[in-house]
Amino acid sequence: MSKGLFIRNPSHDAASSLAIYPCFRGRAVERWLLISNCNTYGLSRSLQLLSNSFDLDCVNVWHFRRSIEDYRDKIPTYDRVIINPEVELSDYNFASVRNLNKIPNVEFDAYHPDFCFAGVNGERFYKPLAASQSMIVLSAFQSGFSIEKTRKLFRRDVFEQCGFFSRWEPARDRLISSFAAFGMDISNPFRRWARGEAFMHSLGHPKARPIFDIARIFLKNRGVEINKTDLVPFDTIVDGACLPVYPEIGELFGVGGSYMFKLPGEYRLISLEKFIELSFETYSQHRADEITVEPGFRARFNRVKQVIVEADA
Repeated sequence: MSKGLFIRNPSHDAASSLAIYPCFRGRAVERWLLISNCNTYGLSRSLQLLSNSFDLDCVNVWHFRRSIEDYRDKIPTYDRVIINPEVELSDYNFASVRNLNKIPNVEFDAYHPDFCFAGVNGERFYKPLAASQSMIVLSAFQSGFSIEKTRKLFRRDVFEQCGFFSRWEPARDRLISSFAAFGMDISNPFRRWARGEAFMHSLGHPKARPIFDIARIFLKNRGVEINKTDLVPFDTIVDGACLPVYPEIGELFGVGGSYMFKLPGEYRLISLEKFIELSFETYSQHRADEITVEPGFRARFNRVKQVIVEADA
């Protein structure tokens, strides 16, 4: 067995601190390379479990960008290269890669509509829950609210006015369309994912089952012989930050809910009050007007901020 990659990225310790070993060598099969994001390890393990028709190497996008010169000569030697579309933003030109395939992100915000990405001067915040920031908490901070007053904003009427209860259909349609753009129909698997429990840990971090199903669809679309198995690899992403489904939202979608937040890199939950406190600590290092949310969230953030102001009137 050849040596596996041991890749560590400070911002993605949950996914990047695990070694992945290629399949056993010694037979004439294709050699594949997977370059993806936080889902790299779950996706690679799923592909390996599902078929013996190829040997698979993998690397996450952060290691790839740091070591791009090492891969310039390696990539042309693979029979198939699978990438997350965001990998194309690196300095490597994939246009000449033979048999290039793409598997997009699983992004779905209906379970966690309060969350966004924010920062100062283009630099994202990565505390207290990695990149995930609460729109309600950030709005309250910028409005000068106390921690106690902010806690009282987490209630049904505020969520409804913020539009949190109307995210399912647009999030579903956007997710299905994003995969359809790459020739992958996930409409049937989506219906299964939506039964019983939330299938996302956060905005862009799915649980293990969706990753496994996506791997199966990818292989089936390419006529690869698939093993008859329902063994799902363990969920590496749970090592990172995990967002709760608020009880009011969980009730709407028929899943369990809570206000307990999992810290990244620790098997420890914190309360909503502690989450607000830690968020305020992060924001207080900057002027309130310096903090901005990323463009894709601004319209919704502005709505949340207006609701907060009116709730205080």
